[in-house]
Amino acid sequence: MIVVRLMNENEFEHVMGKAHQDYIEGMARAQNISLEEATRKADKQVQSILKDGYHTENHLFYGVEFKGEFAGLAWIEIKDEGRSAWGYNIYVEEKFRRQGIAKKVFQELGAKLKSDGVQQMSFHVYADNPNALALYEQFGFKTTNIVMRKTL
Repeated sequence: MIVVRLMNENEFEHVMGKAHQDYIEGMARAQNISLEEATRKADKQVQSILKDGYHTENHLFYGVEFKGEFAGLAWIEIKDEGRSAWGYNIYVEEKFRRQGIAKKVFQELGAKLKSDGVQQMSFHVYADNPNALALYEQFGFKTTNIVMRKTL
């Protein structure tokens, strides 16, 4: 059974590091920078976004359980006076991937946000992650911009 629920503060401190490491690795690949530089940039971004950590206004953190074990998280910010949501991260532990967990998260978040009056939800997805791209497209997400780069 998959359960999506609000995360408590102790869980937040424990699990955000796992998802953050995936973000760092994606940033390093996408920007063609070292892991050290990506770590500095990602840490600075998160600190500027989450000024009050778990208690930062308009940010929601969900924990996901699969058969009683922690399986992932979702981090959402409500923006534009409640009309839109920005998803910073949907993360599923590697051992739990390909079991419908991310699908359940999208379904539950979409239903909850819609019932709260949110009209649209957006996420950033790294282009080198075809599994994530396919998942987002499956749930009706459309590409809104593309950044192209050539190494010289």
